[in-house]
Amino acid sequence: MGRWRGGSPSWPSLLKSRFKMFIWIENGSSGTMTKKSVKEKKAGTEGKDQPAPKRRPLERIPDLYIYVGLGVVFLFSLYLRVYKPMSRVLVGDSVLFDGNDGSYHIMLAKSTVLNLQRPWFDPMTFFPRGTEITFGPFNSWAIAILSYMADLGTPSMHTVEVVGAVLPAVFGALLVFVVYFIGRELGGRTAGFMAAVMIAVLPGQFLSRSLIGFADHHAAEVLLSTTAMLFFILAFRSGAGKLTFAAIRRMDLTALKRPLAYCLLAGLFLGLYIDAWSSGHLFVGIILAFVTVQSIVDHMRGRNADYVGISGAIAFFVTLLLVLPFVRAENGFGFTLYSLFQPTILIVGIIFMLFLSVLSSQLVQRKMDRSYFPLIVIGSIVVVFVILMLAVPQFTGALTAGLKIFQPRTGGGATISEASRILERGSIQRNFPGIVPILSPFWLTLIALPLLLLRYRRDDSRNGDMLILAWTVIILALTFAQNRFAYYYAVNVAFLAGYLGSVLLEKTRFLEVEDALVRMARGSSKEAPDQNRAIINFVVVAFLVVLFVYPSMFGSVQGVKIGSFYSQNQVGPMNSDWYESMYWLRDNTPSPEMGIYTIYERPPKGERFPYPDSAYGTMSWWDYGHAIEAVGERLANSNPFQQGIGSIETGVAGSSPFFLAQNESEAEAVAANLDVNRSLYSNIRYVVTDVEMAMGKFHAMAAWSNINPGTYHFSYWQDGQPIMIYRPPYFSSMVARLHFFDGTEARVQEGWTIAYRTDGQGGVSVEPQKRSRNYQELLDSVNESLGRGYAAAEVVSQSPIMTSVPLEALSHYRLVHESPSSITSSGQKYVKVFEHVPGATITGTASPGTDVVISVPISTGRGRSFVYQKSTAAGSDGQFSLVVPYSTEGPESWSTNFDVGPVGPYTLRVGTVQYEEVRVPEGAVIAGSSISL
Repeated sequence: MGRWRGGSPSWPSLLKSRFKMFIWIENGSSGTMTKKSVKEKKAGTEGKDQPAPKRRPLERIPDLYIYVGLGVVFLFSLYLRVYKPMSRVLVGDSVLFDGNDGSYHIMLAKSTVLNLQRPWFDPMTFFPRGTEITFGPFNSWAIAILSYMADLGTPSMHTVEVVGAVLPAVFGALLVFVVYFIGRELGGRTAGFMAAVMIAVLPGQFLSRSLIGFADHHAAEVLLSTTAMLFFILAFRSGAGKLTFAAIRRMDLTALKRPLAYCLLAGLFLGLYIDAWSSGHLFVGIILAFVTVQSIVDHMRGRNADYVGISGAIAFFVTLLLVLPFVRAENGFGFTLYSLFQPTILIVGIIFMLFLSVLSSQLVQRKMDRSYFPLIVIGSIVVVFVILMLAVPQFTGALTAGLKIFQPRTGGGATISEASRILERGSIQRNFPGIVPILSPFWLTLIALPLLLLRYRRDDSRNGDMLILAWTVIILALTFAQNRFAYYYAVNVAFLAGYLGSVLLEKTRFLEVEDALVRMARGSSKEAPDQNRAIINFVVVAFLVVLFVYPSMFGSVQGVKIGSFYSQNQVGPMNSDWYESMYWLRDNTPSPEMGIYTIYERPPKGERFPYPDSAYGTMSWWDYGHAIEAVGERLANSNPFQQGIGSIETGVAGSSPFFLAQNESEAEAVAANLDVNRSLYSNIRYVVTDVEMAMGKFHAMAAWSNINPGTYHFSYWQDGQPIMIYRPPYFSSMVARLHFFDGTEARVQEGWTIAYRTDGQGGVSVEPQKRSRNYQELLDSVNESLGRGYAAAEVVSQSPIMTSVPLEALSHYRLVHESPSSITSSGQKYVKVFEHVPGATITGTASPGTDVVISVPISTGRGRSFVYQKSTAAGSDGQFSLVVPYSTEGPESWSTNFDVGPVGPYTLRVGTVQYEEVRVPEGAVIAGSSISL
């Protein structure tokens, strides 16, 4: 159709033109409609014997230009992932890694470079047990091989760090090309290109895990699994009607070569994917679900279903070959480890898929009712599962346990931000931002699912649509359960958004505008596009950009910029205080005589790793376990594998019971129970705390022990403002006593009596009563409130650094280092390192009941000082003893090179008598010796 000339068209002429256009579309023309073609059509309908008009094919932009455009999108994706956040990761000669696991992956890569093998057992974490490494070998070997290539065969450790930091960003950017081809399979080049743009700019979980510095396996997971799915789509599409048992028997290479090539590539990338993530059998399940459904559909519609089972079986066999080298039989059927589980599920999958194909063929040959097929399939699944459950219960137990990944986390696991539901904490808008929340791509792209299902019903040859549907629905279910899986679902959102865009542009006849523009570019002046149509398509493209692309790049949530264009804000390396403290730990504490790059063998089943006597543990919250090992080069008691956390509820020793312990005796019991065959001072030699553990992460410590955080602190509203209340159990906890009170005695500086009144219907109101610096006055106020009929009353504080109850000094924990940054007006620091020591016992005699106080001024080396003080009273026999953790004589070469310590000798006051020169050597503190006065 020519463009309008001489002004705007009249309504009659416009309607006439639209009518002609309708006729042209209905006849499937792909060229420009003319009056002649309409007349020819009309003549044909009247029965005149005239040849059908030749339809001019639509001219398209050459693929070369599309690929150039994809290259630009790829470079822009790299710009977002590497260039913008680079300054926060590559700092001088240092590489600062993001996330809990980044430094651990780099440690594994360095070990792989140094030993030319990947370690599988790590005794330096989850001390004193050690753990099987769950991370796949793909990341380690990829970093190692690329490092060898970068340094021409002699990689330095700095090269390994740089390669490890950049590789996830490259993987994330490469996904542009893979998603393009999946989108093209769905809705043509338009859908593919829009999908590529979407995956390049989507923020949230996927972007954050594919940024420079996030040296984890997630970006590799997504790239490899998505590539595998692309080749599965191509394999099933190209194999339909060609990849049959008959074709294989007659070796029909013309029919077989393309689908077989796709099958091999699908298996290759699925195998590499499982090698990147031990739980990668997730996509094995997706393929099996699709093969089951598609086999039933093909059989019921009278089509040969051989290709479905054969394609899947070949791909799974290739996958099996790639997984077998890493299977460790000693892991049994543990689905989170490289064990017998992965090859078993692949072998079962191969047998099942071939069974489906053979069954379909046999039923067709025997001319049996088609409805028998789905019934036999369902019955066979049930029977086989029952047989496996009886024969190999370990496998079926692991299989059903693995399905719990579809369930939201509870208890302590629910405190992990990435494991929370995507419907919580504004996660949908953070991962898939829309102009307004209801227009989030997360919700909009769900419209594509029924459209694909309808298209699949109309055109049953589009088996790729069913695979897309199965893939999307399963990953969507995972994402609803845990928002972390949004890094997978970002791919589905991208190509579904591309498909929706292509559907909309098809309605506005975008391809005709493209055709006219291409012909104009080739010199045809008579092929100018219809202006109205061009404007409409321009508006639609702009609408799609505003709807999908703009919010993804520039969106914000509650004033926080979360769009991908602000990718530098999403890089969060371990802060400098932690780095400084870990380097100090590495350089100033006794060597455990174990190396982080040493290859250790797993001990025989039922036995513990034979640690040297010099080995010792470092206790902190599990978030920091990998930093303690990979940066501090020390043995961590708990780690981000969620090992060593323990629970007060179940009586399992670990970091949660230790930091929540209400007195030193409880904490010592936790340390002793980590391994009753070792000294409790070896089980925990050092304790590292930070302000996050004492405040923001405190609720998680309680949750892992199944204790309501309200036991320790809560907030209530007063005069329209939230008031945070810290209760006595909070101040008595080890984490608060260590981090905010340095393990010394603390008096009540200012407390606040509050009383609780119940309304008889489960509601509780909080009523402030008295504020005072006198603890006895506060206790009297409590008793007075109870006497007035309040349900309960207690002394609390509004500040975590001002205790509401007197605190006793700790006898076995001494501050040995603190980081530079202050976090309170009194100069308390961000990170603190304490040493767990037997302590020196000061003994003497006095009159029974005499007060005895020992104290010493402590200087931290960071411009902060405090007084360590401990009090007791002489017993009925006149004897007294005080255990003190600080040495007054400085560090020894064989002990901790502490930079926090006394500035002089202890002062001991016994009643009214004061002793000024009480000195305690380092040997007495470490050996637990007694010093008699």
